[in-house]
Amino acid sequence: MTTPAIALIGAGVRGTAALGRLAARLRSAAGETVLDVHVVDPFPPGSGRIWREDQPASLVMNTVPAQSTVFDDPSLAFDAPFPGPHFAEWCAEVAAGTITGVPEAMRRLARGTAPWGFPSRALYGHYLRWAYGRFRDALPAGVRVHEHRARATGISRVDGRFRVELGAEGAFPADGVLLALGWLPRDPGNGHDLPSENPIDQPVARIAPGERVAVRGVGMGFTDLLGLVTEERGGVYSPDPEAGRRSALRYAPSGREPRLIAGSRSGAPFLAKPAFGRVPPPARLDFLGAAIPELVARRPVDFAREVLPLIERDAAAEYHRALAGLEPSAYAVEPTALLDALDAASATGCAADALPDWRALERALIPDPAKRFDPERVAAPCAASEPDALDAEIAGRIAADAAEAALGSGSPWKRALHVYQAARAAIIPVTDFGGCTEESRPALRRFLEIAGLIGSGPPLFRVEQLLAAHRAGIVRFAGAGFRVEETPRGRVATSRAAPRGRTPVDRVVDAHLGLPDPTRISDPLLDGLLASGLARLWDAGGDAAPALEITADTSALVDAAGAAVPGLHSVGPLHEELRRFTIIAPIPGARSTVLREIDAAVAALLAVAAGSPHAAEEAVRA
Repeated sequence: MTTPAIALIGAGVRGTAALGRLAARLRSAAGETVLDVHVVDPFPPGSGRIWREDQPASLVMNTVPAQSTVFDDPSLAFDAPFPGPHFAEWCAEVAAGTITGVPEAMRRLARGTAPWGFPSRALYGHYLRWAYGRFRDALPAGVRVHEHRARATGISRVDGRFRVELGAEGAFPADGVLLALGWLPRDPGNGHDLPSENPIDQPVARIAPGERVAVRGVGMGFTDLLGLVTEERGGVYSPDPEAGRRSALRYAPSGREPRLIAGSRSGAPFLAKPAFGRVPPPARLDFLGAAIPELVARRPVDFAREVLPLIERDAAAEYHRALAGLEPSAYAVEPTALLDALDAASATGCAADALPDWRALERALIPDPAKRFDPERVAAPCAASEPDALDAEIAGRIAADAAEAALGSGSPWKRALHVYQAARAAIIPVTDFGGCTEESRPALRRFLEIAGLIGSGPPLFRVEQLLAAHRAGIVRFAGAGFRVEETPRGRVATSRAAPRGRTPVDRVVDAHLGLPDPTRISDPLLDGLLASGLARLWDAGGDAAPALEITADTSALVDAAGAAVPGLHSVGPLHEELRRFTIIAPIPGARSTVLREIDAAVAALLAVAAGSPHAAEEAVRA
């Protein structure tokens, strides 16, 4: 007899969490369950491709362990819970010997991992593989797990079921499929010798010592690349006693480094994560949080007029609470009036147009514009246009931000920007699935761009390494509008910010890890779904990347005719323009959107499997 079957395509963070939700729901179900679960991933299940163990320990996460989990918690209020340790708790249990079977090298890393630190990605991969094993072992006895170390190359409908193709590895039938594809490689292009990719999958070894390398992107991917061509090649970063800052470093080259010329479309570097010295505190979202229910109830909303002012007010309140205590001399008079205006509750439910004009008060009370709160400063264009002056100006901005990050909670600027970072997740129910008016989408994208510069940046020590490498002559900044041109004498790097700067380059690297764009991904599975009509693109318009369209309730794929495809569901980065900010790992205690969308999809898959003719056959046989 044929057994009902479910397929999980992708076994990284989301695929592992899906197996956990599957185990939780099946454990709580009445009666015996008979089910085949197929787990498909060419890499080890749990860590998958991104978090696999064959990567240098120097490549680190930019999320702290206490804010990373694949287990659920009481904030989610699931009827069928599967609690377990978040990453920081797991590290503590490994270090204490409570959790065994972890290699000694990983145990040493776990012992040195603080809940607010930035541990190696390889260590996080061990946590994910351990969690996967917990989930697999918790499945009921009638559930068989089939692990396929292969890549899914196609999905089609055959005789009322899905047929999952594994290329040379064959195929299998399934009643329901969950796609947890994660970050698929983008098409190589734009003349890059090393196209955009996870750093461990870029052939960095091809970069020869002394080569002049143009690098597109100045975020986390760039600092990863820097680590691979400096400390992984024998260079040494050490404290700089002459710098006068606790976290400042100097760099001793090994002689095997290339020379990196870095720039990007905007030219604005990602900001350093603040050194809080503890788990990052929850951001105060007083006005935004109070307004969310009312905003959700009357979607679509005007983001620029109705949402952004609330975020700005919450951020400004945090900024001035800190500044008033740290630097009262910044105010011409006692700042009580400004603080009262920022803290005052609105009688109209915190409607943005009813808020007092705190900006006018700020201008009146703070003579120096540099002391006022202005989030646009994050992405402000540079003033210099000569290459040397531009390079120095960008380095100065990065150094100033690093100094603020070193202050942690003592920095008014970082405390305000912490609000911006947190607001990305808070606005999900307001903005997802077309929750903003078309006219206000540019304002939403601008907010997300600025919030991304704030919240997706590297740890402070990585930024200090960047500054040390810059002082050592390893790195040079080219600014906004960065591009590489072909000339009769070879390739040259230049930028819109410094058009007269033209540097010959030997190699071009794309270190920009942009959001997955289904139209720029060459993947047989994705291509086949779109070609067959089992999936279609959702286009937000403007300069936003298209997304694979899904339903809001269960993340079911939407077919070419606009109908949900029962039993075919998808979660993760391919849908970022529809359901935003689900690209990160689930955060414990925060009613994780990632875990809620996965749970809803798993519930739908189980319903499809339970209603299949094969489930009925099994029930009769039992």
